[in-house]
Amino acid sequence: MDMLYELLQNILHPFKWVLWTLATYLFHYRQNFYHWSLWVPVIGLIILTVTLQIAEFYEAPWVLSTLFFVLLFVILTHLWGAYLHFVGVGKRVGGQNLMNHMVGPPVVLPLIVATVATLDLLRLLQGDGL
Repeated sequence: MDMLYELLQNILHPFKWVLWTLATYLFHYRQNFYHWSLWVPVIGLIILTVTLQIAEFYEAPWVLSTLFFVLLFVILTHLWGAYLHFVGVGKRVGGQNLMNHMVGPPVVLPLIVATVATLDLLRLLQGDGL
């Protein structure tokens, strides 16, 4: 039973990133990728998903080092994305008020992704496994 639990965990852990990648792609696709910066989180999350899947089954030091830098990249780009979303509400939607935040670019979503990536980074640094 423990082996089944571990296998499911190794598969489902990276799968959450597949879902985040899909959601990010769909939100940015809705905006027709009008600016190059809309591709940054999508590509970063694809690289993270692949790297994390490899690391789940092959924990070589170079894979874990790569994962560290990819997680750091995802965290920083999503913090940057939260800033861009915040600024975008003011410019593209019409000002910083609650209604505009509800219909404009979601400021909270990149912060959630950055938070989950930070939790994964902390787990990696603790050495408790992924």
